[in-house]
Amino acid sequence: MAAAPTQIEAELYYLIARFLQSGPCNKSAQVLVQELEEHQLIPRRLDWEGKEHRRSFEDLVAANAHIPPDYLLKICERIGPLLDKEIPQSVPGVQTLLGVGRQSLLRDAKDCKSTLWKGSAFAALHRGRPPELPANYVKPPNVVNITSARQLTGCSRFSHIFPSSAYQHIKMHKRILGHLSSVYCVAFDRSGRRIFTGSDDCLVKIWATDDGRLLATLRGHSAEISDMAVNYENTLIAAGSCDKVVRVWCLRTCAPVAVLQGHSASITSIQMLVVKVLDVPKRPFV
Repeated sequence: MAAAPTQIEAELYYLIARFLQSGPCNKSAQVLVQELEEHQLIPRRLDWEGKEHRRSFEDLVAANAHIPPDYLLKICERIGPLLDKEIPQSVPGVQTLLGVGRQSLLRDAKDCKSTLWKGSAFAALHRGRPPELPANYVKPPNVVNITSARQLTGCSRFSHIFPSSAYQHIKMHKRILGHLSSVYCVAFDRSGRRIFTGSDDCLVKIWATDDGRLLATLRGHSAEISDMAVNYENTLIAAGSCDKVVRVWCLRTCAPVAVLQGHSASITSIQMLVVKVLDVPKRPFV
């Protein structure tokens, strides 16, 4: 003989039967009610002496007239929002009873604990391939971890450095129209006060970041601008073009400083290097 159900189990059977009676499954509800009475799964009533007495399903319904047929459905709809206040789910707004992990209604703080991963762990996890986030990693790795993993493996994913969720907090600061063709390369100076744009109209334009005002236009290239770079001292800007020439301008006067020729094909990338010259004291020859 099966053990007697607990109070919670008996009440759950009752709520399920009431829910089935309110829907299209009336036959299933009738069969469930018969089995509840047959197996004595209906909660017993107590008299004034504390003695238990069996009762029918109809008696239980009459004693709980304040419970509507869809009471179980309302309970399920309330559980999700209440749990989200304590342990937020991974996909906000999705209410389901069949979720798993951080979507499960049985989740706890341990399931949502963020695991600390180092850059070397990301690198070793996939043997040189772009590192994928572990399932128990809640927050994306920072730039330092990704950069370290890239140095060890030679590759990384931009989506990990700048997750798609960050786009939700981005607002348009200024929309500037000034070039005659498409713009494919943009750079900031070291102070963040100026923006440099290189366009297919062979021009490099300098804009103010606070109000979007055009500060200067750098001319000289005869083909599309492919890349730009600013030196460490924030005094020079170099632009590479499909005309196989690198041109350098002074940021103080916007005057051309140098024209570097020698490439036999289009220039696709430019990098400014920091060169430090150490003064070595001269020693007299003996």
